[in-house]
Amino acid sequence: MRLWLIRHADPDYANDALTPKGHVQARLLAETLLGAPLDAIYLSPLGRAQLTARYTLERRGESATTLDWLAELRGGYRPGHVAWDMHPADVLGSEAPITAAGWQDQLEYGIHLTPVLQEFWDAWDRFCLDLGYERQGARYRIVQSNEDQVAIFCHAGVILSLLSHLLHIPPPLVYAHFGCDPSSVTVLETDEKDGWATFRLVVLNDMSHAPGLRRSPRQHTRYGF
Repeated sequence: MRLWLIRHADPDYANDALTPKGHVQARLLAETLLGAPLDAIYLSPLGRAQLTARYTLERRGESATTLDWLAELRGGYRPGHVAWDMHPADVLGSEAPITAAGWQDQLEYGIHLTPVLQEFWDAWDRFCLDLGYERQGARYRIVQSNEDQVAIFCHAGVILSLLSHLLHIPPPLVYAHFGCDPSSVTVLETDEKDGWATFRLVVLNDMSHAPGLRRSPRQHTRYGF
């Protein structure tokens, strides 16, 4: 299975829509995805993701399925602060290394974000089971091997949190080190052996469809919901 994780284009957060720049990004993305061998497309219910996907769907003459749990995660842990916007210099400021077992107690947002992430990861694993892969521990048991290519139009927090879940990297390190520009494409593939599957990252934050329309390295998310 191949997953295409696509962040919405440049957002007008106040209106849950796209900026003029975002519409340009979305149109350019649609041209790039026109020939992509996608078997299914899923969308966040939020307007900025729906508007981004609309260009691709109209260009391809296809429809998509909206999944409520793909809406941006509740990453805001206090007014004006979102987990994936915390500067890496602050994330890595502690002498103790960030670990999978201890990050919840090392970062200010840990207590808030832990149940948010678990709810999201559980929803993802139910979705993945429908695609033929059952989460067992750190791996996925192959119920039925799936060669589909699946595109998901969603949000930076969703994409980065999913990368944490599938690549077994503590969320704060993913948020600190992985880029996710508006309209970017990130791709993972299953790697399968003896009835088990893991996920391999093959493309990260691809902006080749709009190289002159990138943002700075930080995600610049304004709201965490």
